[in-house]
Amino acid sequence: MIGVLFIIVPAAASSAAVYGSTSGFLPERHTDTFNIVYSLPGLSGGLFDRNVDYFTGPSTDVIFIGNDDEFSSLTASAIEQAVWDGRILVISYPATAKFGDSLPVSPGSTVPGNKSLVVTSLNKGIAPEVFSGVNKTFPAPEPVAQRLAGTLKPGAVSLLKFDSGEPALAYRKYGSGFVVEWMLPLPQAYLGTDDADTVTFRTINALLKTVKGSGSPTPTVTTVVPTTVPATPVTTIPTQQVTTHVTGNATIQSSPLGASVFVDGVYQGKTPLKLDGVTTGYHSVRMTMDGYYDFDGSAYVVRDETITVFGSLPAQEKPVIVERTPWPTVAAPSLTTPAPTPAPTQTPSDPIASPAVIAAGIGIVTAGIAAYATIYPHRNKEKKE
Repeated sequence: MIGVLFIIVPAAASSAAVYGSTSGFLPERHTDTFNIVYSLPGLSGGLFDRNVDYFTGPSTDVIFIGNDDEFSSLTASAIEQAVWDGRILVISYPATAKFGDSLPVSPGSTVPGNKSLVVTSLNKGIAPEVFSGVNKTFPAPEPVAQRLAGTLKPGAVSLLKFDSGEPALAYRKYGSGFVVEWMLPLPQAYLGTDDADTVTFRTINALLKTVKGSGSPTPTVTTVVPTTVPATPVTTIPTQQVTTHVTGNATIQSSPLGASVFVDGVYQGKTPLKLDGVTTGYHSVRMTMDGYYDFDGSAYVVRDETITVFGSLPAQEKPVIVERTPWPTVAAPSLTTPAPTPAPTQTPSDPIASPAVIAAGIGIVTAGIAAYATIYPHRNKEKKE
């Protein structure tokens, strides 16, 4: 009789993808249970849009989103679909602005942070597992500038609340998955580094067990034949791994036609162009043509459907050469300044130059002539007599 030994091998670590922050979770402390397969920094929403497939793929178990909401609504919809299919989303304000039905809390206004966080209930949902041996009240050592107010949705469970009574940490089942929501950007501001990591890690771990349908990770059973049993030579046939890709189709048009098309940086042909078997999700699309400005955009390929991508390439303006008429040559002015013409010198004290004296002289001369004319005929008459 051949004996068989069964060895229980722990299941592989859960995989996670990160955009921005991890809501206090420290992956480096949990490498035995979590493996970060893809990570993008915050404030790079366009990059997130183009690589959302890495977050929604079937091999990803947990999705972290924090820091900002600069990604598109289509990306948020793709994430929500992934959660519906069985992923866990851990999200913090302000990234929550792009999400709606999946969130456990209906958002209100932005308000200043409260003084402390308090455990909501130790008898509800996963709270006993999350807060075992952990503080139940977390005062903020410094004032927290901003947080998001809101009300709990039906079916959602609150784990922590602000001292004002509003939820601070809550989770809710969405389809086959869960959404864990923090109503503030940095849970560490209240819980500190260690407790923030512990609470977020335990919350994710507890929900993963629920998603997988077991209170513990599913073990893998390996059969080992004892070496004492004579072994029959066996030819090992390598098993070919088959990867199934979910695809769609795309029709690419441009104005003008004949533009070169690059999808994710790879040349595909010239417009009009039909592409079949394109992997679903976001793809970058560039169109180029001599004499025209490039078109840069992105497209989201839908499973088993044909999408249309249209790019408009504006014509480049040709430089206008303006011929200028030469300016006429003008002789430079002489640097020698002509001497000014001297004005006639008039001395008011000179009696001869005085107009009154001149007039009086003329009068005297006239009177003399007249007297001579009168006397001369008279003396001439006396001589004749």
